[in-house]
Amino acid sequence: MFLLPPAAAGGAARPRRVPRRLQRCPYDPQPGPGELGNGEFHYRCVGEDDPACPDGESVGNFPARVAVGGRFELDYTWNEDLSRPPPDLRTSSAERLALKGEIFTAVAAGYTAVLALLPDSAVGDLIHIHATAPAEVAIQHQRVDYTAYTMAPGSELQFDAITRDSDDYVLAGLLDFTFELANDGVLEVVGTGNGHVIVRARTTGTTTVRASLGELAAELAITVEGEALTTTGTDATTDATTDATTDATTDATTDATTDATTDATSTTDTTGGVL
Repeated sequence: MFLLPPAAAGGAARPRRVPRRLQRCPYDPQPGPGELGNGEFHYRCVGEDDPACPDGESVGNFPARVAVGGRFELDYTWNEDLSRPPPDLRTSSAERLALKGEIFTAVAAGYTAVLALLPDSAVGDLIHIHATAPAEVAIQHQRVDYTAYTMAPGSELQFDAITRDSDDYVLAGLLDFTFELANDGVLEVVGTGNGHVIVRARTTGTTTVRASLGELAAELAITVEGEALTTTGTDATTDATTDATTDATTDATTDATTDATTDATSTTDTTGGVL
């Protein structure tokens, strides 16, 4: 097996998908209102692989739950005076929610307050962060779970690793996953990140990609089959299989009658809305 440590990268493409489950939590893109009513807390992702920032933006949707071990930043704005200097954000318990520089790290499960402190150290506002321990790892493409995937020779594809808790919430916060790829020559690694891996199909066959976080892991079976792609200079951020008339591995959800392995009722994932 090849052991792939986290590193910076980007890009994607898309063939056939097999959804594993439906996500049941709402997706409500709002900031987190301060519990004293004086302003709003804003969630900031510290890396592109935080599920709270699905479009790669630095400002994410305020999540309902953060993974234990997850890293993130917070900003605060006052309700009535936007020119007012922002408060000093501090954790109420460093043993539960650590703060180093501007980055928070959830250390223990449960609710921990983040305090917005005034210059005289009075509390101007606060919000509670709900951290939960990951219960499972899932491998996704474009925010849909997969346990099996089919690619055409020469195509490139990005897969993302996410965690859920025991209540099926997708957990926010940047986590460091480890990716393993079978050493069988079917795929090669184009790039990796904290929570994603980009692979290129080299030759026909079936292989496995494994994403691990501590003792939790998920596996994805990838089959490479069909005609080799004839396009050149493929941009890794585009879909290498968008022409359904020439690529047998095009997303099967565009034609549910052609792929018996596709669940047409699939939905996208969410980090659970506001607290």
